Amino acid sequence: MSSNNLLTPHLARAITSDGSKSFKRGWFELKRKMSPSLNVVTFYHRVNDPYSYLLLQTIPRFLEDFHVRLEIEFVLDLPSEFNPEQAALEKYALEDAKRLAQFHDLTFPEQPIQPSPEDAFKATSSLLKHKDRPKLLHMVNEITSALWGTSTTTFDSCINRYGGLPEKETHKQIKQNKERLLSNGHYTSAMLHYGGEWYWGVDRLGHLAERLDKPNIKRNTGTIADYQRQYRHSLQGLSTLKRRPKTVHTLDFYFSFRSPYSYIAAERIFKLADLYKFPVNIKPIMPMITRGLSVPKTKRMYIVHDTKREANRYGISFGKMIDPAGEGVERCFALYPYAKAKGKERAYITSISTGIWSEGANVCKDSVLENLVARAGLDWNDAKAWINNKDWGRLAEKNLNDLEALGLWGVPSFQYGDTVVWGQDRLWALEDAILSTDS
Repeated sequence: MSSNNLLTPHLARAITSDGSKSFKRGWFELKRKMSPSLNVVTFYHRVNDPYSYLLLQTIPRFLEDFHVRLEIEFVLDLPSEFNPEQAALEKYALEDAKRLAQFHDLTFPEQPIQPSPEDAFKATSSLLKHKDRPKLLHMVNEITSALWGTSTTTFDSCINRYGGLPEKETHKQIKQNKERLLSNGHYTSAMLHYGGEWYWGVDRLGHLAERLDKPNIKRNTGTIADYQRQYRHSLQGLSTLKRRPKTVHTLDFYFSFRSPYSYIAAERIFKLADLYKFPVNIKPIMPMITRGLSVPKTKRMYIVHDTKREANRYGISFGKMIDPAGEGVERCFALYPYAKAKGKERAYITSISTGIWSEGANVCKDSVLENLVARAGLDWNDAKAWINNKDWGRLAEKNLNDLEALGLWGVPSFQYGDTVVWGQDRLWALEDAILSTDS
């Protein structure tokens, strides 16, 4: 093992540690108290992004509950290298946003249609023209709602009333805002930025609310629990049986050994399956990088830090890690058919992913892999004969084809009956689907 591999898990644990986060936040708090102008939440809003639209609706209440200043940056063209499946994401987001809006009591069209690029450009141009007006948030709500067809005001009437910048100037400012987003450390919209940390959409608003729950920032309105509904709902489903449905479906769980989000989803999915007595069909796929989809360093770092705080939320150990990309993933994948044949696929997935993401296990080493395999209740002498078997490649290809047929590309993803969701933060939607089976 190289010196880099020896250092990597400990360095990763230090970077993602709660102590490191506390130090950075403490330093920011000191600067904020000395310079109140730093007490700013920046919202990167994209008018044709469903998640931006939902987050936008929560901002007025958020500003009532927390004494912070809001700045809005308008972005439109996202960097393609960070968003390689933008068309597929847009299609999926329409249905996911409907589900999310219902869960959070927000507004979204019943039959959503993605706004045209022309209308999105007009809306952005108009907002950029008036970005310095005192009541900008009201105007952003008005134009964005009209663009999505959920306002009594038509979109054309909004644009006629407010006008827009010249086309050349609009393109210039959109480009500048995209560059500012990237230089500040992110790559997509529906993002809130505060004190060096990023919070995506209504899904991560609870984390920001917790951070701001302190004297001189939290106002005497509402409760932090209002922003944690998703967390409480998910945890409740894993601890308290509401009712057991008479009919259940098999849940397809699309998983990757290189995905930290897959890791923190696995244990909770298996607990949910035990709770409601439904079978789980694990369908591992190869990482995006092996499929020609890039994951730039900025994106990888955000994913690692975001996974850490989500893991903390659910009491899952995370942070001492070694990236298994390449040979490591292939070795883990090669042993999966053996584990499944022995009826130990759940234990195998849990042991291997815990080793990679929590214990700094270098799965390229036989001695390390042997311990993880044994922990799953499997015999290493039998298992090692599978390592050089390449038959798993056909399984990986089939699982990927199945995933793409669902309109998805990333993991963790799930299918339960007619319900298809992407992300470890949609377990509440799966539970809703399970409980609605007999309704």
